[in-house]
Amino acid sequence: MLNPIFYINGKWEKKSEAQISANDAGFLLGDGLFETIRFQNKKLFLLDKHLARLNSGLKTIKINIEYSNSDLYTILNEIINKNNFENGLIRLIITRGELEGEPWKYNGPTCLYISIRPIAEKSDIPVKVVYFNESDYPIIRFTPAIKSMNYIGNMLAKKDADKYGAYEPVFINNDGFITECAIRNIFYIKNNSLITPSEDLGILPGVTRDTIMKIGADLGLEIIKTKIPQNEIQSMDEAFISSSGIGLLPCFWDGWNSEFKLTKQLQKSLFNYINENCK
Repeated sequence: MLNPIFYINGKWEKKSEAQISANDAGFLLGDGLFETIRFQNKKLFLLDKHLARLNSGLKTIKINIEYSNSDLYTILNEIINKNNFENGLIRLIITRGELEGEPWKYNGPTCLYISIRPIAEKSDIPVKVVYFNESDYPIIRFTPAIKSMNYIGNMLAKKDADKYGAYEPVFINNDGFITECAIRNIFYIKNNSLITPSEDLGILPGVTRDTIMKIGADLGLEIIKTKIPQNEIQSMDEAFISSSGIGLLPCFWDGWNSEFKLTKQLQKSLFNYINENCK
């Protein structure tokens, strides 16, 4: 069993020995943010974009951290060097700190937790998705969107997706528009257009999502961020999901499938882009 070394609030500890305080704001209240960052060939992928999103979210929830971007860069590279993974994922968590007294008045030092794991490659593709009404789950949407630690609705939907043999649930909002997956973004292709839900629906603008749109534009696809009605998905030519962990995976749902011609081109281009930017 893997026992990687984590960064736990200023200390390096093995996973089996890592602990957090029972007074930590993230544990008590879900008061914090996280980022999942990919590394390839021991090099971090698009770290600047992850840190920009992290800092924007921290500003939104009014958390001031004691770490500069340079400090985080050093720690993130050190955790890669301390562990024997060429490729993997790093999860960086910042919480408001170890609470004392009334939580809403607390303004003490923040806590920083960083874990690491290898990437688990998905060989059974395309993957199945299932569509759920997000009103059936306690989904929290923020404006502006932040990568909050409050994922209970998303995890409940993931459990229900398992019952249908699905890899990922895709949410539909109260207005009948597609939003995002439980932990990933979704794209559709129709004719020569790459279509994905727009940010004004409250979805999180993923780092990998942005990269795929750039690659799609370079391949000559028209990029459309819009409101996608549920009743239009059957007319789509292709579909795929994306995240830092999986990169890009073609997907299908009951009653619909595809040959994924353009999806496979995008998948190959994304793989090459990650490798070229992690040297």
